[in-house]
Amino acid sequence: MTDINTATLRDLNLSTETVTVIDELAAFETLLPDDHDELVRHAELFERLPSILTLRGRALQHSRQYERFLTLAEADPSALDQRIDTANALAVLAHAGEIAMLLVPPISSEDRFARTLLSQERSLQYADGGGVHATELMMRALRGLGSSHKVGLIRDGRIPPELAELARRFEGHAIRGDAGESDGSLHGAYRLEDAPALEAWFNDPHDLISLLDEAKANLASVDAWSEQEDIGPHWYGAIGGARVLAYAKLCRVGLWPARSRDDLVVKMEVERLICERAADPDHMRALVEIAIGVGRRIARQGAPFVTRLSGVEL
Repeated sequence: MTDINTATLRDLNLSTETVTVIDELAAFETLLPDDHDELVRHAELFERLPSILTLRGRALQHSRQYERFLTLAEADPSALDQRIDTANALAVLAHAGEIAMLLVPPISSEDRFARTLLSQERSLQYADGGGVHATELMMRALRGLGSSHKVGLIRDGRIPPELAELARRFEGHAIRGDAGESDGSLHGAYRLEDAPALEAWFNDPHDLISLLDEAKANLASVDAWSEQEDIGPHWYGAIGGARVLAYAKLCRVGLWPARSRDDLVVKMEVERLICERAADPDHMRALVEIAIGVGRRIARQGAPFVTRLSGVEL
């Protein structure tokens, strides 16, 4: 349980439990069923993607834990270097959740409502100059939300009573621990007390070259299925599932800071790939560019990360 009297990073009551850390984008692949038919597998993945409100809840918790880290570090900066990778891990987790919310398609009315609120929230945030990414990129990402999901959900600028609880969930009021009255836990989310597991996860990243290769394989399936003349019952879902999976992997390449020259080369290849695939949904391509920007900002901390290739900063 979280120690509500924690004053600095040194006072954290660190968990001794074995915790498996996985970000939202990586978790998509765990939803692929065991089936010999690739069309069926990816179609079922498309239907199993998490709800936007679920993604929102975990992203908010990770953002709040990151803010909590900054507050505790400010109180006593002496432990900052020792625990910096806890903050880095939470930053990757929070951004992965934010990207996942814009990457998954809104299927249910609950999802469409959440995407409406998310679009409004981001539009206001960036209009007020409070955005953390390039405004043009975020506007491209938001354009992928479309307009049909707004119909009938918000009336005269107000949220109807029957949607009030969903709005509370979107704002994070369902997350316990805001006032220190509980441990603030949320299924599938992590806290500062999980620092050892978070740091171990951050310092053992997935191989970026493999991620890029896997994404290319997913996109090759999308292209092959898109050219089929005989469209079966799983065709639409399979294309959607494979495309989401591909772009989730490309975003993961972007989010992780480069630790070697090879990592930088992979990131350059990802940028080239999304430029070449101009026919793909533009909001997905924008999300990859946002992820790359996040990884670059983390890498600017210095060693063990690298930002230069042959003397040119990337």
